[in-house]
Amino acid sequence: MLALCAMLTFANVGCMIDEHVQAEEDFRQQAPLTSGGSITVENGRGELRVEGSDTSEVSLEAHKFFEGSEFDRERWMRETKIRFEGDEHHRFIKVEYPVGFHWGFLNGNHGVNLIVRVPHQVSANLKDDRGRVRVSDIAGKLEIASDRGDMEINNLDGELRVRGDRGNLNVRDSSIRGGVRVTLDRGSVEMYLKQFAGDSDLEVSRGNLAMTIPKNSAFTLDAERSRRRSFHTDFGVLAHGAFSGDHVSGDVNGGGPTLRLRADRGSVWLRAGLQ
Repeated sequence: MLALCAMLTFANVGCMIDEHVQAEEDFRQQAPLTSGGSITVENGRGELRVEGSDTSEVSLEAHKFFEGSEFDRERWMRETKIRFEGDEHHRFIKVEYPVGFHWGFLNGNHGVNLIVRVPHQVSANLKDDRGRVRVSDIAGKLEIASDRGDMEINNLDGELRVRGDRGNLNVRDSSIRGGVRVTLDRGSVEMYLKQFAGDSDLEVSRGNLAMTIPKNSAFTLDAERSRRRSFHTDFGVLAHGAFSGDHVSGDVNGGGPTLRLRADRGSVWLRAGLQ
C-alpha cells in the first residue's frame, strides 16, 4: 500500500486580549493501522496522550494554541504544521514548529496537544518536550523519550523503555513481559506491576525509585546503597543475599532475569505486591 502523507496546516483564528492575542484550532485525522503494527509520534511542545482501543485505525485529535504578540501569531500559526504519514503497518506523526522561533517567556504560551487512539496491539515510539505524556491500554513495546514533562502509563502489557529529564514517571497496573529500561534525571519513578519478567535496568539521578512487583516474582537483584543513596525491600534478599561494600545482590524466589536498580542522591524501594 502506498504511503499516506499529509501536511496539515492550521488556519489562523485570533482575538485581542489586552496586549496579547490568542489563537487556537482543532483538527482530526484518521487512517488504517493493523493490529500489531507500530506508530511513532514526535511533539516538541505540548501534551501527548496515546490510548489503545478496539479499532483497526489510528485517529488523531490535535489542539493547537497560541498566546503572544500579534506579530508572532501570524507566522507561528502559518508555519506550525503536522505530518501524518505512513501505511497500515506503521504510522508517523510529527508536529513541526517554525524554525528560529524564540520560545522565551515574553513570547507567550504556545504548543500543540495531541490525542492519538490506536489498536490495543501496537508498538509505540513517543518523543515529547515540555508536556505530559499519558499512555493507556496498549500491548507491545513502548518507548518514551521525554524532556521537562511527567509520564503516566496505565495498563501496559509488554516491554517498556523510558528516557526522561526533569519529569516523573508513574506506571500503574501494568504487565512487563520483556523487561523494563528506565533512565531518569531530576525526576522520580513510581511503578506498580501486575507481572514482571525480563532483564531490567532502572537508574534514577536526583530522584527516588519505588517499584512494586508480585511477591512470587523470580529474579536476581543487583542494587546499590551508600551515604548518597539508600535501598529498602521487603523481599528476603537482604537476609540471604551477598554484600560487597555498597553493593547488594542475590536471587529472589530461586533467581531469574537480572533486576538492576540505581538511584543517585535518592532512595530505592523494592516492594512485594500481590501474586
